[in-house]
Amino acid sequence: SAGIFAFPRGARAGTLLHEILEVSDFQEADSRKREDLVQIKLQEHGFACYWKETICETLEKLIRTPLHLEIPGLRLSEIARTDRVSELAFYYPLKSIDREILKRLFSAARAHVPDGFPEWIGSLQFQPAKGFLKGFIDLLFCFRERFYLADWKSNHLGNRIADYGQIALGEVMRDEFYILQYLLYSVAVHQYLKRRIPDYDYDRHFGGVFYIFLRGVDPGYGPEYGIFHDRPDKALIALLTEGLIGGQDGR
Repeated sequence: SAGIFAFPRGARAGTLLHEILEVSDFQEADSRKREDLVQIKLQEHGFACYWKETICETLEKLIRTPLHLEIPGLRLSEIARTDRVSELAFYYPLKSIDREILKRLFSAARAHVPDGFPEWIGSLQFQPAKGFLKGFIDLLFCFRERFYLADWKSNHLGNRIADYGQIALGEVMRDEFYILQYLLYSVAVHQYLKRRIPDYDYDRHFGGVFYIFLRGVDPGYGPEYGIFHDRPDKALIALLTEGLIGGQDGR
């Protein structure tokens, strides 16, 4: 169905989809419960009820699509409520940061980031910051003793699944600053897991990030479309942790 491509764009649509995914049980066998939830959320956010079928179909595709070819069996339908945290808040102290400091940080990690990334960071416009970095991660989940973070994206990149291939996703990840976002998220998850797993080891316990572009996900096409995955190098996360937060990061 081309339905999800026609679904309204913008912040309100994104908020609706995020809220539905936050409270959805990915293992719910009763489709009527999902339909009821979607209908309630559509009404709450002022969308016409005729979108219910489109949203339910999109959710069904999402939970059935394999997330990674090299991680057999990894689908959201395999993730129980007890193995996930939605809207995980993070809050950590930040050293004094400006764009030159960030550029130097990423220059030191040049081997672990995309070409031109330090220079791109150096062109960012933002006020020097010090205090706390806080935010919310859409989903943190555990699969076979490894932890992954997921971020839902409702961006409209085109009206065909083909418009959501890896090259297109890579461009959006760069242009919308999502790469910087998920590196900060990865630092936050690294801190979170260090406090909660006695023998925590980044390489063993952290499986990386998934940016899931909801309009481009379909089990018939697999994870090559609509799903961006990266697992930042351990050395990069250690460098960012030291550069942004400070303190010793031996793991």
